[in-house]
Amino acid sequence: MRLLSIAISILCALIVTPVANAAATRVPDDSRNSSLHIQIEGGGWGSVSTEQIETVLQSVANELLAQVPNRFSATIIVTHTDSNPIALYDRGPAGEYLVRLHASDERWHLYVFEFAHEFCHLLSNYDENVSDDVRRKNQWFEETLCETASLYALERLASTWERSPSHAGLAEHAGKLGRFFNLLISEEHRHLPPQVQPAGWVSDNEDNLRRDPYQREKNDLVAKLLLPLFERSPKSWGALPYMNLDREDASASLTEYLQRWHQRVPLEHKAFVADVMTLLGVGAASPVTATLNPEAAGQQVLMVAGQSSPTER
Repeated sequence: MRLLSIAISILCALIVTPVANAAATRVPDDSRNSSLHIQIEGGGWGSVSTEQIETVLQSVANELLAQVPNRFSATIIVTHTDSNPIALYDRGPAGEYLVRLHASDERWHLYVFEFAHEFCHLLSNYDENVSDDVRRKNQWFEETLCETASLYALERLASTWERSPSHAGLAEHAGKLGRFFNLLISEEHRHLPPQVQPAGWVSDNEDNLRRDPYQREKNDLVAKLLLPLFERSPKSWGALPYMNLDREDASASLTEYLQRWHQRVPLEHKAFVADVMTLLGVGAASPVTATLNPEAAGQQVLMVAGQSSPTER
């Protein structure tokens, strides 16, 4: 979960209009991730229909899953909250993921922004190795990646909706997504101080982030640094399903955490993870002895599964 800032609340006032007839033209089944099902439930959404919301959220998922074809099999139940967006550690009665969003009415930029963040948590195995008495000291990095996912989704969908929208009515909203992206990316706190390099900044702030992973402005800064890596290599979203699979990841140093990630990803993603490590200045992507079951190391485990912690993100 990420905490919404006062600035984001103000940006909610951006003038937007409904996704007119967004559900009128359905995208063909073979262009969707056939194993992913998004269900919008409950009230609180304001003047838009649940079908319109599903249309937009599916568009977000499709953008991130374009590089992870048929590798995320799940049902996600999305409900509205008057609090902060969140992906619950609890599951539904049939193992469904439970996501709550704060966006409402016709603020499609916020639906994209919020859902991309929470969906990124699902992709990165957020509920692995979680218990009430374990503090995940590298969670700040996952929060940062999910902020990156929000920026990436806004930027890509602004282009996708303008160029080749999958549903009628989305094209007219492309510019609003683009303007929201530009507003976020230009925020002062997302820029490194003069003469400060990313590695030096991480070294100075890592201990603080390991204690409190929800420091929004710090996460935002690192997210902007990571964004160009994904812009250059969109397929690298396919590396996220290999995160957080080692039982030692919760307490590992950042270097060890990223080295284990590097060890688990397929060959096509190793250069990307190595680039992340180089950017953050946390050491070379050298081999480590992972405690993960070797048979699971190369498998995608983001399937609808059984038990989870009663706590929530």
